[in-house]
Amino acid sequence: MTIDDRWKIVGGRPSGFDYMRIILAVTILVWHAYPVSRGTKAASEFWRTSLSGHALAILLPMFFALSGFLVAGSMYRNPDLRKFLTLRLIRIYPALVVEAGLSALLLGPFLTTVPLVQYFTDRKFLLYLMNTIGWVHFYLPGVFPSNPQPELVNGQLWTVPFELECYVLITVIAILGFFRLRLRVIPIFALATLAVLAWNQHSGVTAATPGGWSGRILILCFLGGVTIYSFRDQIPWRIDLAIVSLMAASFLPSISDTLTYLTPIFLAYGTVCLGLLNPRRMLIVDSGDYSYGVFLYHYPIEQTVQYFLGGDASWLMIVTISLPITILFALFSWWCIEKPFLKVRSFVLRGPGRVMQQ
Repeated sequence: MTIDDRWKIVGGRPSGFDYMRIILAVTILVWHAYPVSRGTKAASEFWRTSLSGHALAILLPMFFALSGFLVAGSMYRNPDLRKFLTLRLIRIYPALVVEAGLSALLLGPFLTTVPLVQYFTDRKFLLYLMNTIGWVHFYLPGVFPSNPQPELVNGQLWTVPFELECYVLITVIAILGFFRLRLRVIPIFALATLAVLAWNQHSGVTAATPGGWSGRILILCFLGGVTIYSFRDQIPWRIDLAIVSLMAASFLPSISDTLTYLTPIFLAYGTVCLGLLNPRRMLIVDSGDYSYGVFLYHYPIEQTVQYFLGGDASWLMIVTISLPITILFALFSWWCIEKPFLKVRSFVLRGPGRVMQQ
């Protein structure tokens, strides 16, 4: 059975991807509670010396691989450049704007240790507002100065620019004939891998550590998902191979930094195969997609919990308190922001546009 066969059997909407999104988002919340509780240096040492660090480090790359596969499918179904990009912007920006606005205009003024006049005129505040357009900044004046990770309001947003680069890249791939001549995806993937390898070595950037992977490697994971989608009718769907692939993706970086550049395709294959499982839908995935809300809100919530507990809260305490609060904000984000804006899709999909080559 190929991946395409399995895709058709589950009707093009397997619950596995839905479960995977929320599970990955919650697990990343749990992961981030460690640096929030102990600080970046202690967290890096823990992940470096812990076997769990190698396994947990693939969580974020799995998100990008999953996104690459599903976004490629979205472009295949709607091969219109204007509509595709508009739909992507609708999915990302409204919730991001609200989260950044709440952090800057409510959380910051409430918790800052500096006078409000100084807060609102400080350069950090003005730069923080650039988060609303995807230009990420992490700090607000006088907020969380005594936390183990001082002043870091939204460390999770560091991936947003790379996600935007992924959308630009897949648009270029489509313009070059992604659907008409899919073999073009292979040289693009190979060239991108060589380019990232050269750039990282020139810049002295480590491709992956137990604590996380570099941003450009995440883009390669996205391209891995796109590649799997391109050849879905020829690639077998096998859960045993998926598990082996994810294990390889977890431990190859610990053998050699260079081997990290071979892992995106393994990681993408494992992610897609698991996503094509179709267990019975429970309320958590049947009622909405709360993963983006969990991603957006968990970090400032964890930092706030640490702040109110005096800066010395344990990892478990932060997770216990932050998780239900984050879920509430994720519910708010989905029902009040994300889902209403997704209704705009019907208007976007109307009318002619520039159809890309097929």
